[in-house]
Amino acid sequence: MKIEEYFDNYAHYVDSVTSATAKDDALFKEHLEELSKLLGGNFARLDHAITGLTGEAGEVADVWKKVKYMGLEYNVETRDKLIKELGDVCWYLMSAATALGVPLNEIINQNIAKLKARHPHGYSSAYMQQKKGA
Repeated sequence: MKIEEYFDNYAHYVDSVTSATAKDDALFKEHLEELSKLLGGNFARLDHAITGLTGEAGEVADVWKKVKYMGLEYNVETRDKLIKELGDVCWYLMSAATALGVPLNEIINQNIAKLKARHPHGYSSAYMQQKKGA
């Protein structure tokens, strides 16, 4: 198979598994309006928060990547940069919680409950082995 045909087949495959909403601006706008109503007019706030979370988490990861693989010295300044970027993650997390109308402590409590159910005796490699088999 020629490379052009390979990529053409892949493009057709990607298009075939992409949702209609992701390919049609009119459907997308309708969906956004529905979501905005469901979120009590907080779609923009939540969208901004989720987009910001991903960007800031990427910035944290980028600093850490540079420490691990690219020779950036881990020192007071690097630690401070990580702390500042994690602070930005917290800012967007709080914004997302506000958009959802849920206090941050409720998010934390639900996370604790989920992790306790998943790891009742603490994290174990046996759990990861079990997940691999699933």
